[in-house]
Amino acid sequence: VFNFTYSGVAEGNNAVATGQITLDTALLGSTAPFSSVVSGLSLTVSGATFAADNGTFGLADYDHITWETGGVTLDFNSELVGQAGWGPIGNVGDFGLTSSTTGRIARAPTKAVSFRIRSGDSKSGEYMRLTSFAPAAVPEPSRALLGALGFLGLVLRRRRSC
Repeated sequence: VFNFTYSGVAEGNNAVATGQITLDTALLGSTAPFSSVVSGLSLTVSGATFAADNGTFGLADYDHITWETGGVTLDFNSELVGQAGWGPIGNVGDFGLTSSTTGRIARAPTKAVSFRIRSGDSKSGEYMRLTSFAPAAVPEPSRALLGALGFLGLVLRRRRSC
């Protein structure tokens, strides 16, 4: 599970897209269909000039993911943008979501060029660059859960010794 952010600042606008994607990283770069590689997707656009371009979009709004590392080996345990030149800074590789308008929400942001998406489906949509693509934080177990597991372990240990 990865969190990602696109920003329009470098493109001269205030549009922002934030999202979360669940990828099977073992299938990235294979010929596996989009539905096998991506099992979850949520993307929210805000700050776009046209109100209709703002909103939340999901897996059903997209039909293709572009994923190219440009030969770079990535560490999926840390921020991907900027690793060994991968991302819009080094301009190596590509990440993008493609949405066709057939049977889908026509205003879902879609890939424009490498590491960029455009809000809406018109030529007036704002461009946004990928600024972050990082693994989602795994919540730490609560102290109560750890305490309960410890207590359970003591009970089981005592039963064995009896």
